[in-house]
Amino acid sequence: MLMKKSTFLKYILIIAALITAGSVHAEEPYTIQLEQVNIPGSPKIHSFAFADHNGKWLFIGGRTNGMHGFDAATAFPKQYANKNIFVVDPATNTTYSRSIFADLDFRVADPLRSTNMQYYYDGSKLYINGGYGFDSLSNDFITFPTLTVVDVSQTIQAVISGNSVAPYINQITDQRMRVCGGEMLKLGDYFYLAGGHIFTGAYSPISNDQVYLNEIRKFKVSASGSNINISDYSASTDTVEFHRRDMNLVPAIKPDGINEYLILYGGVFRSYADLPFMNPIYIDGNGAVTDYSFEQKMSQYTCSYLSAFNSSNGKMHTTFLGGTSLYYYNELLNQQIRDSLIPFINDITTLTRNPDGTSVEIVSPTKMPALLGTNAKFILSPAVPQYSNKVIKLNEISGNTFAGYIFGGIRAYLPNNTPSFASEYILKVYINPKPIGIQPVSGFVPDGYSLSQNYPNPFNPVTKIKFDIPDNGFVRLAVYNAIGNEVAVIVNEKLNSGVYETKFSAEGLSSGIYYYKLTSEKFSETKKMLLIK
Repeated sequence: MLMKKSTFLKYILIIAALITAGSVHAEEPYTIQLEQVNIPGSPKIHSFAFADHNGKWLFIGGRTNGMHGFDAATAFPKQYANKNIFVVDPATNTTYSRSIFADLDFRVADPLRSTNMQYYYDGSKLYINGGYGFDSLSNDFITFPTLTVVDVSQTIQAVISGNSVAPYINQITDQRMRVCGGEMLKLGDYFYLAGGHIFTGAYSPISNDQVYLNEIRKFKVSASGSNINISDYSASTDTVEFHRRDMNLVPAIKPDGINEYLILYGGVFRSYADLPFMNPIYIDGNGAVTDYSFEQKMSQYTCSYLSAFNSSNGKMHTTFLGGTSLYYYNELLNQQIRDSLIPFINDITTLTRNPDGTSVEIVSPTKMPALLGTNAKFILSPAVPQYSNKVIKLNEISGNTFAGYIFGGIRAYLPNNTPSFASEYILKVYINPKPIGIQPVSGFVPDGYSLSQNYPNPFNPVTKIKFDIPDNGFVRLAVYNAIGNEVAVIVNEKLNSGVYETKFSAEGLSSGIYYYKLTSEKFSETKKMLLIK
């Protein structure tokens, strides 16, 4: 996270926040639940490169202090650069580490202790390019022109066993990889490197050698041992919309439920103002398109996020877990409040892109337990149903489901002008999908409670369930398997009196007998249904 000179001056001048009412959409697609856990010895770091393999986590680079200072001495002190490769096993609550300088020449090691590098993990190799940090050769701070390829499984095993990691880390120099503060993901065979800048010399609020790339770069990488090759390289330039760094580049699924694309959310700073970007950019194999019809008000800086797609309605959801933001949510006023100081926030928001291309921003009633999330990582659980690009298959989960962890990042004491440090929080994240399609059938108020037989029955995989509620109150409609285990919660909310119908999708469940149970304060009834696939 790199702030700009005039942003620093705003901190000193304490410019008043500008209060603006925002559009807050009440119905979130899933609820969020957080649970704090402890893993002894795990690193307190942020802005790192990350990979996970067979349930074990690998961390390289990043910083161990908080947000950078605003003078050369306190901005990026060498002593706070992470010089270790960490392996964390959450299943056994065990942490291992090994110094990068124990095995690697400083020319290879220096880029691996840098911060805000771009990285992508494809299941076997971790690709790391660029990053800003201290270069031993020049005795100065630079943006590294390197691409490093890490054999993840072998490196994890070497760190656990106390052996050299050198055979499993290879690196080349290529000026096209000289970037920091950008984001990198993959579509098909191509890497997409979005935004970022080249920062040279020690950071200073008075004078900086900083050049924005204003590009989205596209290329292929082949890597076999020390033989690393970059091919099919191209770059698209936009000096206005691509003038971004420290943003979120997220994976997405198109409404057809098949094709993948990328969404670039947020980023800083606009070329004409020290403010974050609010218009998302959609990226696929045909190019990049900026959406001027929608403005993202919250969590524009790099932060922890999760992505989920609902194939029943074609909606793509991205949930931002805390972070740093142009707006924050004021519960008393029920408004999003604009603050040009770009404060740390504890809000959780979901951006939903609808099949028709429109988008909405939803503020969750759940909050982060502190001012967390900036430069943190959401680590998706391998057990949750997901697409190949790590987007959660929302249709295939039901009930309160463990989705993954929030790890690392920056923790702040106050929203603005505040001491900060590397976060000690590790949070388990649970999501619970809300029912789709529940709606009153008519305005008729029934005389009594009733639960109808589902239709069709047998079904595959979608069926409808109708029920009558004579009184206003809390209603729960849940599904159980043949041995009585709850497998889905269809309705779990307060409803007005009326006749309702809802859809239940059993996608992800196996064939067999299931039971659905309607419960309210004054009523309970259970019926049987048959799923045949």
